[in-house]
Amino acid sequence: MSLKPSKLVRIPSYAILLALCAAAFVGAGCSAAAGGDEPSASAAAAAATAPAEQPAASAAAEVAATPAAAPSVAPPQQFPPQDHLNKIVVAYTVASEHAELLTGLPCYCPCELYGHGGVIDCHRSQHAAMCNICMDEAIEAGQLYEAQLSRGEPGDIAAVQAQVKDRYRRALVAQTAQQLPNMNTQQGQAFLQACSDCHQPPSPGMHTPSDWDTTLTRMERYARGSNAMPTEQMWQAAISYVKSVAAQVPVNNVAQMRQSLQNTVEHLKETEGDAAYYPSVRDQVLDPVWAQRMATAYNDARALPAELLASTPTACKPCNDAGNTNLLACLNSWQAITCETAIEEIERLVASEREGAR
Repeated sequence: MSLKPSKLVRIPSYAILLALCAAAFVGAGCSAAAGGDEPSASAAAAAATAPAEQPAASAAAEVAATPAAAPSVAPPQQFPPQDHLNKIVVAYTVASEHAELLTGLPCYCPCELYGHGGVIDCHRSQHAAMCNICMDEAIEAGQLYEAQLSRGEPGDIAAVQAQVKDRYRRALVAQTAQQLPNMNTQQGQAFLQACSDCHQPPSPGMHTPSDWDTTLTRMERYARGSNAMPTEQMWQAAISYVKSVAAQVPVNNVAQMRQSLQNTVEHLKETEGDAAYYPSVRDQVLDPVWAQRMATAYNDARALPAELLASTPTACKPCNDAGNTNLLACLNSWQAITCETAIEEIERLVASEREGAR
């Protein structure tokens, strides 16, 4: 198995996630003057001075002289880069062939919000296909493990996981330190260390100080069960930091943040299916065959005329729900990556075109 180098990308913070959710509401307004029912004064004046209707022959001549409308041109192909699609194949291949590498490896995207316990969970569904962090961690773990074996060393899974975890954890800690207040205090540093061992450091503004008690109790129970519990002094300092920052966030803002997060999670569960969230330990890693089919379908579609794709309707539900009702729009939107219906439609269209060319 040959693995391409992975690239560390920055992870959207919860604040950015909320901004993305809110952005859906921006730009919905319109000007009444631009599209209202009332005609303008100049339009009324033009109507009052308009000449009488032309004779039928004259009108027919004008119609004949009017140039035909230019044929509509299909928008260009704007598919996901093929390198990205190939990366999906590699990541799911690593997860399938070396699940032990990803079991217990923390995922540093915000997927713990919907029940993921680590990178392996992200590959039990198509979730990882839409998340660079999930794929990059898997690919990097595979690269390190492959390098050990190529040197004739026994595969050291613990060492691989420690190296990947350290790299992504440090990146997240550095990013969080720039986004939250009082990070240079003892409590702030304790928060960064205690709350980044298993996942992305949470935003203190997610809960009110009193509501944090339940969440912190759950976190402590998980940390003790995973042998990841920090020292008591560090834990108490982290708790003090979380509650002190949470106390500065208006209650209305906390409620809005929680609602936005809940809406986002519910939307993802609806579009990707419940299997992508709260995965059972019995769920198997997805067979990478689906990713290979998807990458091949996209690659084949690149050779088809944009006009043909634009004139071919799609039954892909996520694409139709988003208003992308033809194959070109569906492929351009990236939603076809995780849509079995769209992939099957591409395969049939490609087969039909090849048959017709014989």
